[in-house]
Amino acid sequence: MKKLIFLLTIMISISCANPEENKAVDADKLETDLIQMSEDFQYAYVKSDWETASQWISSDMGSTIYNSNGSELMNLTEEDVNISRPWELEDFKMINFKVSVSSDQKTAIVTFDANGIIDYNDEMKEDIGYATRASQTWVNENGEWKVMHSHWSPRTNSQGIPQQD
Repeated sequence: MKKLIFLLTIMISISCANPEENKAVDADKLETDLIQMSEDFQYAYVKSDWETASQWISSDMGSTIYNSNGSELMNLTEEDVNISRPWELEDFKMINFKVSVSSDQKTAIVTFDANGIIDYNDEMKEDIGYATRASQTWVNENGEWKVMHSHWSPRTNSQGIPQQD
């Protein structure tokens, strides 16, 4: 009889557990993880570090991007990330994150603002402020989050990255 009471107690405890509480904790962790991955990916991209950035790019599908200079859609490649530029993004900071995750937790949209200074490697050009907004689409691919697409645009009365020559 004691075993029966013990089993009933365990079953009632399990059935009374609030799955929404467990889901909320997982959702909070997932949001934090996605923000961190987004920052890590973007900082690697800004620093022309393909080795680091590529860990968040799908080997099957790759990743596409619309840059903030209005250039055509491109598929990110090692050459695109490691390109030599006549300028650098300095004091680059990502802020105001918002994360939306699909109900099955397999797709997420991360949005944010980015600020910085475009530092020209040419003494004849004056450094300028950089202020954009961005969205990234992340997909859970076999248990690993990969950035499938990024879209960047200048914020109102601001500038994105310079055009490539």
